[in-house]
Amino acid sequence: MKQIWKQKWFWPLVVILVALLIVRLYLAIWVRDYVNRKLNEMEDYRGHVAAVDLHLWRGAYTIHQVTIEKTTGKVPVPFFSAPAVDLSVEWMALWHGAVVGEIEFYRPKMNFVNGPSKASSQFGVDKPWVQKIKQLFPVKINRFAVHDGEIHYRDFSHDPKVDVVFDRAQMVGTNFTNSKKLSKTLIADIDMEARPLRTGEVRCNVQLDPYAPKPTFDMKLELAEVPLTKLNDFAKAYGHFTFEEGTLKVATELNSKNGAFNGYVEPVFDHMSIFDPAHDSDNPIDFIWQGIVGGLTRIIRNHPKDRFGTRVPLSGNFDDPTPDVMTTIVNVFKNAFIKAFEGKLENENIELPKVDKEKH
Repeated sequence: MKQIWKQKWFWPLVVILVALLIVRLYLAIWVRDYVNRKLNEMEDYRGHVAAVDLHLWRGAYTIHQVTIEKTTGKVPVPFFSAPAVDLSVEWMALWHGAVVGEIEFYRPKMNFVNGPSKASSQFGVDKPWVQKIKQLFPVKINRFAVHDGEIHYRDFSHDPKVDVVFDRAQMVGTNFTNSKKLSKTLIADIDMEARPLRTGEVRCNVQLDPYAPKPTFDMKLELAEVPLTKLNDFAKAYGHFTFEEGTLKVATELNSKNGAFNGYVEPVFDHMSIFDPAHDSDNPIDFIWQGIVGGLTRIIRNHPKDRFGTRVPLSGNFDDPTPDVMTTIVNVFKNAFIKAFEGKLENENIELPKVDKEKH
């Protein structure tokens, strides 16, 4: 038997394999440079990825160490970062005759920043992110998933600095191509769950029309009991008081058709204590203010349940939202003297689903 390297086909095969390896290596570099170039075309933001891995056998590529930062103003944290983002063909959809894609985000972090000026704020919601994703992947995105994410609301302009975090975020969104080939409905569906302030649980379901010219959706959200002391930096920065004890739970429903929305937010504070003379005597002004706030909330609460709550009606359009202040005030007294709010969705039979990571 001839030695394998003496076979006529051996060396041509080696040359082809080496050529394919070099092409794949340079193709990954080209894709990385292409992604960086597109991410740097965004107005007010710039993006960077460290490396790209190609997975040709499954029609996918993985972006490593991606960051998106604001270029105007001084914002000390990136808008978005993730150690890995995977873009791939959704193979299950091929059985239905549709060529669509999906995105998987692994341990992503988003930082929404409030500041005294537009330059020092960072929200990014008015940027053409959807168009940018289309440039990064040549097929329509039908499904996305978030694994172990974090969402931060930050404010560096106050003392103390504010950082309201939702961690362990899991999210699945499906049917974003609006196709009856893939689903029985033309409505996209998003399920989300997270841990607010690193404790408790929040669940949210959104059903929306991704191709409506203006926001069209139906959202339901419930936040389970969270210790109020976890909100002390937020309360001190914006309200000049701190919580001594108690819990918060929130329910909200919001529906929108062509940008006109209607709904409510129902926050409920159980066993809430704000003022403690032993802790709050350092600053005379804060001492008086916290005494007033603590006294008022103690007077106009539902005493049998030791509950302070209200319902905030929301209506208007996204260009000019108008919460109903008078109804909110009336509902404070309704909670105190007529019927305590529960911090639950209006339809008690509704149970928000847990995130199904395998959902298609």
